[in-house]
Amino acid sequence: MMYTELNNLYKTIETDILGNRLRDALKSIERLSKEVSLSEYSDRYSNIFTTYENMLKYSFGSTPDPQRSKIYNNLQLSALELADDLRDKLGSDRHLFNFSKYYSENINFKNLTDSEIDSLFQKVLEYELIETTLDSIEVKKTHSVNKEQLIGKLFYTFLFTNQLKYGEKKLLELIISEKEIGWRIKSLLISSVTLSLIRHFDREKFYTLFEYCQHEETEIRQRAIIGMFLCSLMYQKRLVLYQDIIERLESVSDNSLLQERFLSVFVQYIRAIETEKITKKIQEEIVPEVMKIKSELEDKLKLDEILSKDSFDEKNPEWQNFFKDAPNVYQKLEQFSKMQIEGADVFIGAFAMLKHFKFFESMVNWFAPFGSNKAEIIEAFGKFNEDTNVLALAEGLEKSPVLCNSDKYSFCFNIQFLPVQQRKMVLDMFKMEIDSMAEMQDDEQKINSELKSKIVNAQYMQDLYRFFKLYPYRKVFIDVFTSKPDILESKVLNILFGYKKHIRDIAEFYFASDQYKMAYPLFEYLNKKEESFQLLEKIGFCLQNTGNYQAAIDIYKRAEIYNNKNLWLIKKLGYCYRKVGLLDEAIQQYLKVIKIEPDDYSSLAYLGQLYIDNNNFEQALTYYYKVEYNDKKNIKVCRPIGWCSFVLGKYDIAIKYFQKIINKNPNKSDYMNIGHCYWLTNQLSKALDSYRESVKVSNFDIGWFREAFRNDSKYFIEKEFEELEISLMIDYVLIG
Repeated sequence: MMYTELNNLYKTIETDILGNRLRDALKSIERLSKEVSLSEYSDRYSNIFTTYENMLKYSFGSTPDPQRSKIYNNLQLSALELADDLRDKLGSDRHLFNFSKYYSENINFKNLTDSEIDSLFQKVLEYELIETTLDSIEVKKTHSVNKEQLIGKLFYTFLFTNQLKYGEKKLLELIISEKEIGWRIKSLLISSVTLSLIRHFDREKFYTLFEYCQHEETEIRQRAIIGMFLCSLMYQKRLVLYQDIIERLESVSDNSLLQERFLSVFVQYIRAIETEKITKKIQEEIVPEVMKIKSELEDKLKLDEILSKDSFDEKNPEWQNFFKDAPNVYQKLEQFSKMQIEGADVFIGAFAMLKHFKFFESMVNWFAPFGSNKAEIIEAFGKFNEDTNVLALAEGLEKSPVLCNSDKYSFCFNIQFLPVQQRKMVLDMFKMEIDSMAEMQDDEQKINSELKSKIVNAQYMQDLYRFFKLYPYRKVFIDVFTSKPDILESKVLNILFGYKKHIRDIAEFYFASDQYKMAYPLFEYLNKKEESFQLLEKIGFCLQNTGNYQAAIDIYKRAEIYNNKNLWLIKKLGYCYRKVGLLDEAIQQYLKVIKIEPDDYSSLAYLGQLYIDNNNFEQALTYYYKVEYNDKKNIKVCRPIGWCSFVLGKYDIAIKYFQKIINKNPNKSDYMNIGHCYWLTNQLSKALDSYRESVKVSNFDIGWFREAFRNDSKYFIEKEFEELEISLMIDYVLIG
């Protein structure tokens, strides 16, 4: 049995148990138990099957069993836990999980006495206490290697423990309660418990994470909360069967601060699952805009010539004027900065290719908080020249909220391979950025006491995202970032976030980040509870932006009852009417708009477009001329004026306006349009020149030229041109 087959069978078992098809689930479990061929598992299966068989017999007897629901619930839990163990046993026995290299590092807590557990704890404590007394780089490195080997063993022991028992829980409690042991080790072990729970379900792991959700140290607390949230999301259907865990989740509402912290984690998770979309946006919109301005600058300002001069400190006076003509790049970079500040994962695209270092071959390192005392960092920084303030850089990196821990390590490993001069320049720039961000962070933290929690949320969630998306053997773990959380349908999520305020907060977050499909049902739910004008507006906008224009109109009409003079609402109704083809209704809406705002050029132009759609070109011209009169610098309005004039047979006027466009910033259609005007006024030579320029500007897209010309042929046929004549003109242009 291969991994995929095993995983699919396990999912079927889980689905059957949760769907109350216990008989089918037991058949599949029996198949797995035969694959393992150990009496321990076959005996457990036999007990579950026999109990279920007896329960069925009693269920249809003369006296109903009052304990039936409880017995059935226990059978479901037992069957799920047996399936968990069988899946894990088969996977490890047949080396399906790629974990064999870590098994040898595990510590067997079953055979450890209390004194041996205490000895392990003392060893961890000793490593922490000695570390501050070391001076030599080589000694520090050796100490770090030995310490990390021990912590790694503990990490893998917790990770590959199916059920947390007394020994593991005792050691974890000793380490986390010890003040002299730093938060890095503690938070790493919390990550191990989280990953272990993702790998193999266990009540005790849930209890352990819940216990540390109110820890005084931010890094430990937030990792525990994130672990609780992710595992609650992952096991949301299964947890309904565990009343004890449900009760613990329900207790979150008793602590308003803890509730808010869970909500912040949820918001950060929503950002995380949008990472792919954000990366695509950066690669397709922001980076090309920046590269474009770089290319234009080099050409316009002859940067190669500037760089060949000695006076590098002198600014080029042309820069200021150039940037005024390129506002898009500022808009894109501002957008990038805003996403970064809000906690969006804007750097994964840059760092995804920097996870090939040997450091990332060890699973534990994907979860390690950044620290300059790591052996690999000591070695990497040891290669830097004396001009670099390594200590200041390391401390700055540790405090920096800009990069997640994983990317900080990638940065350090990559920077060591740069030429000395280039490395110094990058490090100096990075140090300045770090200092600036740290100062801003300190100021903000004085105002917002929860800022540190949110920074940890963002960094740790990004660390997790990188592991589940980039770790070479990630497929043996269920990807926790594939879920689209549904608060209204999930009992578990409803327990945590089902309060009116939280639902509104989450809906607004979805709405602000343009996730209209996710925002819509939440706004709809809230509106059913208590209808309001603002909720109706937002519901309508969600429907509009998901292409459901008729439903949006219906909602906007309901909103009109509250305020029929709201300009935004009138415009949206006009837009949606146009989208469903109700042009007269759309025109009526925009006539209302210009009555309220007679000088709004955008609305005047849109009204002109509506009249064009309605084939009323004379009326369209009226509004486009108003735009031109009030905004003489608006060259774009020449295009529709030219087109309306062409359709109405006012060719001289059309040529005048098309020529204005051609003199400024023409496209392929502009040359075709003016070519039509020249042909219809018997200026054949100019017509041919314009048509051929259209083909040239289209990058010789012959298919486009033929189709566009054919679409316009009705205007020639109206003037008694023959079909053949039009076909000949097209070929004549293309042959020439």
